[in-house]
Amino acid sequence: MTHLNSLDVQLAQELGDFTDDDLDVVFTPKECRTLQPSLPEEGVELDPHVRDCVQTYIREWLIVNRKNQGSPEICGFKKTGSRKDFHKTLPKQTFESETLECSEPAAQAGPRHLNVLCDVSGKGPVTACEFDLRSLQPDKRLENLLQQVSAEDFEKQNEEARRTNRQAELFALYPSVDEEDAVEIRPVPECPKEHLGNRILVKLLTLKFEVEIEPLFASIALYDVKERKKISENFHCDLNSDQFKGFLRAHTPSVAASSQARSAVFSVTFPSSDIYLVVKIEKVLQQGEIGDCAEPYTVIKESDGGKSKEKIEKLKLQAESFCQRLGKYRMPFAWAPISLSSFFNVSTLEREVTDVDSVVGRSSVGERRTLAQSRRLSERALSLEENGVGSNFKTSTLSVSSFFKQEGDRLSDEDLFKFLADYKRSSSLQRRVKSIPGLLRLEISSAPEIINCCLTPEMLPVKPFPEKPDTPHKEILEFPTREVYVPHTVYR
Repeated sequence: MTHLNSLDVQLAQELGDFTDDDLDVVFTPKECRTLQPSLPEEGVELDPHVRDCVQTYIREWLIVNRKNQGSPEICGFKKTGSRKDFHKTLPKQTFESETLECSEPAAQAGPRHLNVLCDVSGKGPVTACEFDLRSLQPDKRLENLLQQVSAEDFEKQNEEARRTNRQAELFALYPSVDEEDAVEIRPVPECPKEHLGNRILVKLLTLKFEVEIEPLFASIALYDVKERKKISENFHCDLNSDQFKGFLRAHTPSVAASSQARSAVFSVTFPSSDIYLVVKIEKVLQQGEIGDCAEPYTVIKESDGGKSKEKIEKLKLQAESFCQRLGKYRMPFAWAPISLSSFFNVSTLEREVTDVDSVVGRSSVGERRTLAQSRRLSERALSLEENGVGSNFKTSTLSVSSFFKQEGDRLSDEDLFKFLADYKRSSSLQRRVKSIPGLLRLEISSAPEIINCCLTPEMLPVKPFPEKPDTPHKEILEFPTREVYVPHTVYR
């Protein structure tokens, strides 16, 4: 508006076609989930344009509201009632008619009369042929007809008169426009906020094997077998006893509090029955083949008596030696899959996804149709998130009693997806692949909205965060299988 005066007249007409009081401009502080906003590390020199981009993540929102767009008077009908019953609420009206005939029997056989007027006294219609001016009531006088009134007062009186008994729903009796035929649908958007999918909380409780020789390390991540994609980063957890932690003390002079986390918050934007929680177990690097290094766990049993105890003590001494020399390095040991299909009620979602995929597959319009379908699918997933797919999520404590032995020549994610596909189809995989007896107990539940003592994937504390933090929870970064059409609002 400040620049309109300096523009040429034609451009000013195009740009200035709205009233001054139609726009309401407000500044709103951005909502920040963490105690401190996410910013680059101090001391790092940034290019000017990068620095400006980062500033947009912490700058408050500038919101422009149109006062007359989406107001209750305009949009209230959608909220208040149905169009079908609206006509019942209208007052009855009487109109002058040009075709109404006299209601007396004698007049029905006579000629057709025009200009039927309504008698003010309420005695019924009077035809033009019987019109008697003397019997009619005089019209009301026009008060203040000759009185001088200022233009402002006159406009004010007219405005009040227009508002009296005015119908709020001017076009309510007009049939509604089909959504597909509508020229433009413009809902008032909410402020963008950080996207969070359906969140699940996974707590690792116990990790034990029949023989305890050395420190072992667990990591968990989510995999989608159908999409053949890893859909989360890894969560690493140390469940070792103090004795085994002592083996590595030379390599860990200080221990960060965040590394003590035993529970992870995973985000799933597109729930599916093909999602697996994969637990991988690693050990400290030692010489020899991967399969040979796992041999003691399949051969030795603690219940065998004295000889097995001697072997275990000897292996412990060897493990301590490896930990001192190679404690910084890890090697694969075993893994176990856990299906999450029983935790999500995704039958409705899967049917929608199938329909969308089939439409995209047959589309001849090209990328624009595909983009629209993907966006609709994304909106569908986000609406499921609001309605809480996790509401069907049952809190369960699971026990894994055996682990698949890690094969040295099958370490890639591609090999893992083949294993998971076989595992889903039949249980024969358990007979074909060597397993290691052990026990892993974990608890899976729907994550509450507010989690005390929680860290983001960037290790930033989430509100509320206690002054003296206990063992923290960690949020794990999601890698969605499809594009999520939500703007980025935090610096990562």
